Amino acid sequence: MNRVRRDGGLMRWLAVLLVACVAGCGVNPIPEPPSAPALAGDLVGAFCDGCDGAPVELELAGGPGSVKDAELVWAVNLDGAGPPVVAPVADDGSFALQIGAVRGDELRVQARRGAARSEPADLVVESGVLERAPRPLADCFQVEPELALPATAAGAAVSRALRLVHTCAAPLAIDAIALRAPAPGVLLEGATAPVVLEAGEATEVRVVFQPVEDAAREEVLLVEVSSPEVSRRAVTLFARDAP
Repeated sequence: MNRVRRDGGLMRWLAVLLVACVAGCGVNPIPEPPSAPALAGDLVGAFCDGCDGAPVELELAGGPGSVKDAELVWAVNLDGAGPPVVAPVADDGSFALQIGAVRGDELRVQARRGAARSEPADLVVESGVLERAPRPLADCFQVEPELALPATAAGAAVSRALRLVHTCAAPLAIDAIALRAPAPGVLLEGATAPVVLEAGEATEVRVVFQPVEDAAREEVLLVEVSSPEVSRRAVTLFARDAP
């Protein structure tokens, strides 16, 4: 009988110990992976009203909470040849930067944290809240907004293909396939423009990257379409080791 009582007491003691361990010394939960950077609020532009269309410094700003889980905001004028601009993101998710632009230009804006990137947003320059740039034929003319190029040493060459997927019912007239600005070390091969793709026809552009010392390792490729509707596709080309 004494042994039964001892065994019962031991079992109760072990049960109490197990509960205490679960409550206070359990296995640490697996940490959640960090969220992807995101543009989460309105971005506002302000610039000179009396500059007669001359390039001016546009101030692009986002208030608190407009950017999430990012260290910086990157922006480039798709209708200009100037270099990209970056600005740090404050602790409250706000930022401000200056970039050369005029009304009607399109800016590509992106939130970044290390190698992580948000989806790029193409915005039309205006005073006040910037709206998304129109992209007709979005349901039938599809091009990835970014193309990562493998890291490689200066002087060595690598390449990747960019597919232009066209499922529109009507022929697609592509007027231009070109870099936004000259980029030493970046060559385009394959599809050339002007070209007309018949309904359902696809093509590809091969981007050859041969990095040059001290040259930018990021540029934007523009595909300009005139028919069946005027449209544009912008593709950020970047080396994986680009800052």
